[in-house]
Amino acid sequence: MDNALILFSRLPIGRETKTRLAPLLNEQQREDLHRAMWADIFPAVSELRSGADIFLYWTGSGGIEDYAALIPPFFHRRRQCAGSLGERMCQAMREAFDAGYRRVCLMGTDIPSVSPDNIRQAFIGLNDSDVVLGPSLDGGYWLIGMRRFTPEAFDISSWGGKDVLHATLAHIRNRGGSCTLADALPDIDTPEDVQAFLSQPSSRSSRTRDFLFSLFQK
Repeated sequence: MDNALILFSRLPIGRETKTRLAPLLNEQQREDLHRAMWADIFPAVSELRSGADIFLYWTGSGGIEDYAALIPPFFHRRRQCAGSLGERMCQAMREAFDAGYRRVCLMGTDIPSVSPDNIRQAFIGLNDSDVVLGPSLDGGYWLIGMRRFTPEAFDISSWGGKDVLHATLAHIRNRGGSCTLADALPDIDTPEDVQAFLSQPSSRSSRTRDFLFSLFQK
């Protein structure tokens, strides 16, 4: 297999996940939201299993075995290393290329509107570019893909800022690399993200949308 798809996620532990939603959701609601997002993203990426090996890189105070019933059995499970978000993503990418994969995409699990085609197009973009970035609406990105290991892409000073995408593009292009942008998609990190997500019409069924509507559209 030439392609690897890496999912980066915390375990769905309420006190540890989606903490920026704490003003809006309590711990149990954040845990339920995280489980709903897993229930959306795992089937979507599973449709790619014939063309890519799928990895779940997890972090959290619990054990992955406690959540085995939620995770497709063919996912390769790896614990994230210590360090900043950039260091952890960089190491996961390094491991995939060291294992012999030629194209690697890494994404989060909090993009409930993502479709298999969005991810397929990102892999296709690697036919012509060294790096593919899927912009998120907050100035970051929901996906990064590479056809050669490019550690400088993760040399970002602040991962919570609104310039992550532009800073990443600058690092890549300043070193002579080529980059293509994939589809722009929203993620869910803040109360404003929740409001924007619920306000957008969608024809796709979504456990995340159903859960949030059950809380805020009564």
